[in-house]
Amino acid sequence: MVFPKVMGVLTHLDKFKEGKKLRNTKKRLKSRFQEEIYPGAKLFYFSGMIHGRYPKNEVLNLARFISVMKFRPLVWRNTHPYVLVDRIEDLTDPQKKKENAAVDRKVAFFGYLRGTYLKPNMKVHIPGVNDFYMKSVSLLSDPCPLPDTCLLYTSDAADDLTR
Repeated sequence: MVFPKVMGVLTHLDKFKEGKKLRNTKKRLKSRFQEEIYPGAKLFYFSGMIHGRYPKNEVLNLARFISVMKFRPLVWRNTHPYVLVDRIEDLTDPQKKKENAAVDRKVAFFGYLRGTYLKPNMKVHIPGVNDFYMKSVSLLSDPCPLPDTCLLYTSDAADDLTR
């Protein structure tokens, strides 16, 4: 599996008074960071603020690294459907919930589909819960649609608007 590129930035290093303690802490944090993320993950060190700003050369090093970084597309995310859920509704009969709190629930998720197509009877994973099969998938109209007509500036006069 390919993970996205991750980089870390250590700040407030000016709080360390002893150089040896600072070096040991940097070394420990870098090894822990690379252990948790992936070997070779880049870690930047900002020594501390001077007059409310970080040193220019440290910020330039970070900016230079970001500008030359090559971003690979996340293949898994583009080949699998996923939903950004913004609302969940429990459709279970309230009487059944009163009788048995552990009754199987019927739940509706509302949100935005990304990636590829989502089809009925597909298995979906809900993080922290389990895997489930979907009964149905419905397309709803966009709650914030774009206007049918757009206002455009004409090249003749900046204050002339056309529909």
